[in-house]
Amino acid sequence: MNDTTPYHQIGKFIVLFQDVEEAINEIIVLLVNVDNEAVLILINELGYEQRLKTADVMFGRFVDLNGDSKLPTKAEFQYLIVKLMKLGERRNALVHSKYMPWINIEGVAGLIRKNSKFRKGIRKQEEEELLSETFTDDLHALAVALEEIEAFRSRVIDRLYPDAQD
Repeated sequence: MNDTTPYHQIGKFIVLFQDVEEAINEIIVLLVNVDNEAVLILINELGYEQRLKTADVMFGRFVDLNGDSKLPTKAEFQYLIVKLMKLGERRNALVHSKYMPWINIEGVAGLIRKNSKFRKGIRKQEEEELLSETFTDDLHALAVALEEIEAFRSRVIDRLYPDAQD
């Protein structure tokens, strides 16, 4: 099996998503600015969505206490949090779905992703045809999110340790 199959792309998305989760953890640790291990113990008890909400509130507090023009605004960070929430929804859909092999009319191998959701007492069946290129936008969105998280993290570090700058 080559490394561009939908199977590979799902795995790549899941692993890259773990990098996003770890990057959010690092921002929370920086914002708390105390015993890193104690913070990580608490963070590991939070689900992904709770971590994002925690990071959002803590970043807002950090800006209130340390605000200056070199820090991003709360709104900029909240925009990133919304994007990360959507990526989390996509990850959950991929992880919690059932898959079956499929070949499209051009003879290209792919997967059919099926997922049932219950909302307001009604079952909604979701189905998606997945080819390798289906993941291009997902993987790009994760890569961009990681870059944005790193930019925020760097600016927080610069604010916390201004003397360490060149």
